[in-house]
Amino acid sequence: MCALSHLIAFFCVVQCSSFQILSSSSRHSSLQLRVDDTTETTLIKNVVHCGSRRSMIQETFHNLLVTANCGLVFAASAPRADAISSEEAQKSYDKYAATYDELDGGKVADSLGIEAARSKLLQQARGRTLEIGVGTGLNLQKYKFASSPTANDGVTSLTLLDISEGMMGEAKSKLANLDIPEFVDINFVRADATSELANKFEPESFDTIVDTFSLCVMGNIGAKQCLSQMSNVVKKETGRILLIENSRSSNSFIGAYQDLTAAPSATFGGKGCVSNQNVEKFIQDTAGLHIIKQEEFATGLFRSFICKCE
Repeated sequence: MCALSHLIAFFCVVQCSSFQILSSSSRHSSLQLRVDDTTETTLIKNVVHCGSRRSMIQETFHNLLVTANCGLVFAASAPRADAISSEEAQKSYDKYAATYDELDGGKVADSLGIEAARSKLLQQARGRTLEIGVGTGLNLQKYKFASSPTANDGVTSLTLLDISEGMMGEAKSKLANLDIPEFVDINFVRADATSELANKFEPESFDTIVDTFSLCVMGNIGAKQCLSQMSNVVKKETGRILLIENSRSSNSFIGAYQDLTAAPSATFGGKGCVSNQNVEKFIQDTAGLHIIKQEEFATGLFRSFICKCE
């Protein structure tokens, strides 16, 4: 999960000044803001100040243009946000593993509604469950485990998959503190979820597949590939795919800001996360996959999906 560093950067910019949004265009990735002479000067100074503290902000506002009629236009075209490679992801997350929870968990995540969204969604996991991108195990304590090996009231087995051994090591350490029934079989698997699920598991192996904030790290192409892989190993009709993912905001200003900063934020502190994905469309474009329910949080900066495969 990689949204928080991006959100913090956004709020830094917003707090630099007050302004009025005149128009926005996602097609041209531009925003027009109106400020008076005094505010305009303050805004430019504060943007420079924020930029000096964060390379990401400096990159974002590199092409700011001030018009003659005291308007401000974000005229930079949005750079393409490319995914990091599987090898880069492995090395990067091995490095972040020990301190990952400090950045992407805790009070900030809770204030954004992320923890509540996790709990609500993961309580719906049933039967044989596969979690993609288990990371440090932030989800583990939120699962509801079945009352017996044959009951359909919770998780009966849990397969935890990640590309980073370092992250899975942190997750393994969390298991010791959890009250998990002895009959629940737990396995860790190191694999690339964009290409190896169909090789690792038989078709329709799982009743539930869970992914929280991993698709963004895979990039747009990788995210689509991962969803296709999931659809191969989840049970048809009765199985469910449960997702919470970063996404492009439904707020036009925030969405345009994400478009402008997706590439630099992924590079500077975003751990490779492409934050402005259209996950809904990715799901719709995946053969046989259908959205049963969708919810958005924090103006759509992240969304949850319940999907089934036909």
